[in-house]
Amino acid sequence: MNYKNYSDKDLEEAYNTMVDYSGKASKEILLEINNRGGIDVFLSTLESNKINKKEIQRITKEVYDLSNDYSDLDFIKQFVKSDILDSIELNNLIDSKFNEHQEILKDREINQKTIYGSLAGMSLGIIISLLFYILIINLLGKFIYYPIIAVYFICYRSIKFITKQTRDNTFVFLTSLAGTILTLICLFFIYR
Repeated sequence: MNYKNYSDKDLEEAYNTMVDYSGKASKEILLEINNRGGIDVFLSTLESNKINKKEIQRITKEVYDLSNDYSDLDFIKQFVKSDILDSIELNNLIDSKFNEHQEILKDREINQKTIYGSLAGMSLGIIISLLFYILIINLLGKFIYYPIIAVYFICYRSIKFITKQTRDNTFVFLTSLAGTILTLICLFFIYR
């Protein structure tokens, strides 16, 4: 196999996969590693990347844990330190992970907008789902069960469109499920 076109990251992944799977690397990949500076440099880079990855995971966990209790980014930055990442990388990582976690918390928050938006989205989803299912029944001439997944998807997308929240929000998930069940109950009474 020709590894010349592989990026450094792809070469690392191929090497790691090969070593994990068979316990050794092929001659072709070792030749390409030698062409790019040698096995010592390559293994040093691998180790450095592994250490950086662990450090990023540690910092991410710290930022997530602290941002559960504190919403002041500057306050959190005082507590998170790193001997591996430089100050610019650390600052950028803390900023991105803090913002990422705030989005997750905002998505999981249940407020008036979530409740009313979910109920409105569920109503819209039920109407669209009923029309969809009635079309399916008329085309096929019988009731089938597998479009139920599409009904849930329609209800969920209607709710998400209005609330801008995902199914990670408990209320959004439950109203999507309730919309699916109510659609099936309506279909039962329509075709009874």
